[in-house]
Amino acid sequence: MKARLFSLLLLSALAAAAAETAPELHWYKGNTHTHTLNSDGDSPVGTVTHWYRDQGYDFVVVSDHRYLTVLTELQREFDLEAGRLEKRKFLLVTGEEVDGDIMRPDGTRAKTVHFISVGPRVAVGKQAGDTVTGLGQTIADAIRGAGGLPILNHPNFHWSVTAADMLALRHVRHFELHNGHPAVHNLGGSGHPSTEELWDQVLSKGRIYYGVASDDAHHWLEWSRAKSNPGRAWIMVRAAELTSAAVVDALARGDFYGSTGIELIDVTASDGTLRLKIRQKAVVPDPRMATNFFGYKTWFIGKDGQVLKVDESMEPSYTLKPGDLYVRARVLSSAGDQAWTQPLFAAGQGRLE
Repeated sequence: MKARLFSLLLLSALAAAAAETAPELHWYKGNTHTHTLNSDGDSPVGTVTHWYRDQGYDFVVVSDHRYLTVLTELQREFDLEAGRLEKRKFLLVTGEEVDGDIMRPDGTRAKTVHFISVGPRVAVGKQAGDTVTGLGQTIADAIRGAGGLPILNHPNFHWSVTAADMLALRHVRHFELHNGHPAVHNLGGSGHPSTEELWDQVLSKGRIYYGVASDDAHHWLEWSRAKSNPGRAWIMVRAAELTSAAVVDALARGDFYGSTGIELIDVTASDGTLRLKIRQKAVVPDPRMATNFFGYKTWFIGKDGQVLKVDESMEPSYTLKPGDLYVRARVLSSAGDQAWTQPLFAAGQGRLE
């Protein structure tokens, strides 16, 4: 009896010690897909990165096509501004957009495959392949070989990547669920699934993919719906510190959500329950107008895109039921902004490949 009591006390003490030493996690806002004059963007690296810092972002991945921008000196300047000018701390993350095309016999492009490499040591450049799956695997393997985390970009660009292609890729766990470029067909149509429908097709096969929201920003000199301007979509990453290693690690384990304007105070996925806490924003921040707030609606979505529950509270939740394979959440505000959580699979279900 005394030995059992001692064991319980020891376990309790160890748990308390672990809780005390566990690092505090913070939400960091960032964009994983950004172009500059080093490829097909219209502005220098300094202009692009300062825009993100000054708009309240915490980090940005500079991801030019087939080019790895050296960010050491620019990061030093940001650090100096944070210290001497009391600017916000801001992190630059190395990146590259790696791409390749599937060509027709007549020399025209039939399909195109693009990935973002997040945090690589070196660039890998343009890749070649005869099929979407083969080319995609070549790109993903090259990115991992360079020390980067591969994110499959805009699958509906040129209607290039199908759910079957995504399922066939090995060691790929991230894709762009929402991309801010005006020509990437997020919503699908004319017989093509939306990116959300692609996601559910893949998740419904038990394959874990994490959904990323990004700008794919190119244009700072001209602003219009037809241009690929910054600030349209981003991710919120939960990490212990604002470093490249911590950000990439949080991305890798799926501890983030995507957004076009909605802020989630908290997201938890444990014991078979997905819980959200939404930050309610005012239309005009005026304390005399207590009812002038945006409204919110959350859809909990499961296998084959089935709506499992609709919740209009500020703390929506869903507990997996027998027969549920997974649940993910999409939040919509009355202003049209959206946010997406990562999927929570039932215990023993869901696989990473």
